[in-house]
Amino acid sequence: MTDFLLYDGKVAAALLVFYLFYHFLLKKETFHCFNRVVLFGTAVLSFLLPLCIITIHKPMEMEATALAPVAGGAADLVPVTELTASWWWVAITVLFWAGVAFVLARLAFSIRSIIRLIRQGELVSEEDGCKVIVTERDIAPFSWMRSIVLSREDWKGDRQPILAHEKAHIALGHSIDILLVDVLSAFQWFNPAIWMLRTDLQELHEYEADDAVLRAGTDIKDYQYLLIRKAVGRSGYSVANSFNHSSLKNRITMMSKSRSPLSRALRVLYLLPLVCLGVVLQARTVYEPARQEREKDSTAIRIRPDGAKPLFILRQAWGEEKEITKADFEKIEPHRINAIDVMKDASAREKYGDRGANGVVVITLKRPQELEEIVVVSVRDKDEKVPFYLVEPETMPTFQGEDMMAFSRWLNTKLYRPKGCNHQGTMKVSFVVGTDGVVKDVKVVESVCEVLDALVVSLIEQSPKWEPATTGGHPVEQCLTIPIVFQIR
Repeated sequence: MTDFLLYDGKVAAALLVFYLFYHFLLKKETFHCFNRVVLFGTAVLSFLLPLCIITIHKPMEMEATALAPVAGGAADLVPVTELTASWWWVAITVLFWAGVAFVLARLAFSIRSIIRLIRQGELVSEEDGCKVIVTERDIAPFSWMRSIVLSREDWKGDRQPILAHEKAHIALGHSIDILLVDVLSAFQWFNPAIWMLRTDLQELHEYEADDAVLRAGTDIKDYQYLLIRKAVGRSGYSVANSFNHSSLKNRITMMSKSRSPLSRALRVLYLLPLVCLGVVLQARTVYEPARQEREKDSTAIRIRPDGAKPLFILRQAWGEEKEITKADFEKIEPHRINAIDVMKDASAREKYGDRGANGVVVITLKRPQELEEIVVVSVRDKDEKVPFYLVEPETMPTFQGEDMMAFSRWLNTKLYRPKGCNHQGTMKVSFVVGTDGVVKDVKVVESVCEVLDALVVSLIEQSPKWEPATTGGHPVEQCLTIPIVFQIR
């Protein structure tokens, strides 16, 4: 709750600053539509700006502090008492939410009264998507959403300028503006800037509607006399756009005022330094120990401070293990690692004997089928009689100077679906890259159909030469598998 109240206080400050700049730089200009966008936009921006927080990390040198030994027995434990909020802070919180509830309740009551009046009135016509409602009550004409409400007397009199004025309100969506600002006002009820902003926004709505009436051909003098005659009426509904809602003097003055030069619209650029200033003021600095290093990935392992090195064990997916160095561990690509387990103390000694005295780091690799690429399944040396054994080479085969996925892309450009073949599924093909880089021993591990099997085998046998895998600087034969997905689209 405290965080929200602090956020709302920042919103109030931003809203006040934005409104003051608008009041002194743009309010008297005739850019009614432009000013409306600026005014409404700054209201929304005031609520968003406090949420934009930039965090700056700075190093902080930390000196080692020697802790003096504690004399005697166990240290006395001092109970920590939870701090409770002061009564005045509780009072502020209750007062704030009471104000929010009051404003929202008043808004709901106003909307409910308008809806009731519309339902009780007589629907006399529907023009340009607007419903014209006539009521027996003596009220000033007003519009809300898609409905225009006016008295029986106004309906029988010269109603065309009135209808044109209210239709302009509806066409420009002024009711939505007022409704949204009223909701924002509920959380800023204590801030005079939001209420002045709301009044100015309604004034701009009237200016826009007046311009629409005059552009339709209504005589300016007759229209001004009509406003004066209707000035004594009041709609009584805060969320509605009333025919004489804003100051009559300001409206008549604005009608007679010459158009402002477009260059003055550039004054809106004041928003840029204000927004930048707001972001800078929101920035927070986090100090971190200079020697503290962040773990860049899940493979980061911390060495014990006494310099003792743990034992690194590489475990294949099928359970085979071998000891590797820390340098070998750092060369393993992260996407090939399934899990990293750290063993220490008795558990490490029990399984690995004295070698595990300083702890054991077990790196378990993924199964070949879990890798989303061409997968190494086995390797054989040139002079080995046993065809394959599960040891990875130091360097992998490369195709045309790129990784193994480049071969998948090459194969994809050559593959086609034979005419009349409608089979689909995933085929797996294995092949051997010899010590001379020539592809041989192409076999289908998982078949889709005989036609596709023969096609894929034929294409792989035509593969350009590879750079062979190496172990200890010598080329070795490498067996690879590649999945090929056939799908009918």
